[in-house]
Amino acid sequence: MQASVEVRAADEVALSGDLRFSTVSAVRERLERLIATGESLCVVDFAAVASVDSAALSLWLCCLREAQEHNVSLQARNVPDDLLSIARLVGLSHLFSE
Repeated sequence: MQASVEVRAADEVALSGDLRFSTVSAVRERLERLIATGESLCVVDFAAVASVDSAALSLWLCCLREAQEHNVSLQARNVPDDLLSIARLVGLSHLFSE
């Protein structure tokens, strides 16, 4: 299954599909563009994400860096348990405080 990004509002995007090594690069590029050109707040909803691997954590780190560069507050919503487990494993679960 592919991954996709849907813009729901000026300050909210929804991710769907599989966030894995094979699919995450296109999602990253789109999210980074949206963050760089969007509002001062960006909420990323993971509710429709079917599966993740460590590439999803890398995606979130790239988005956080982009948000910091553009003074955007980035918030995660409905983070999958598997992604939280990966983040906990490497000591980065605090990056997903909802």
